[in-house]
Amino acid sequence: MRIEPASALPDLIGSVRLSPSGKSLAVLWPSPPHAARWIVTDQWGSTGYEPDSTVAKWTVVGAVPCSPAAGMALDGSTKVVAS
Repeated sequence: MRIEPASALPDLIGSVRLSPSGKSLAVLWPSPPHAARWIVTDQWGSTGYEPDSTVAKWTVVGAVPCSPAAGMALDGSTKVVAS
């Protein structure tokens, strides 16, 4: 059985990734219609949005509470969107 690397798996809104240096976090929180979907922050605050290619190999470390990545629907319903 072939297992895809985490960076090839679809991310849900609210997914959180840690940079290789351990100094930046990226949260998938799209700002349509721009292609840069990941808001990046470091110890001093937001550093802006980055495209998927920039954070693709960063380690997945968690999810924003009450987001689809944490298993909650954005419409506030109780349906589970992540397993």
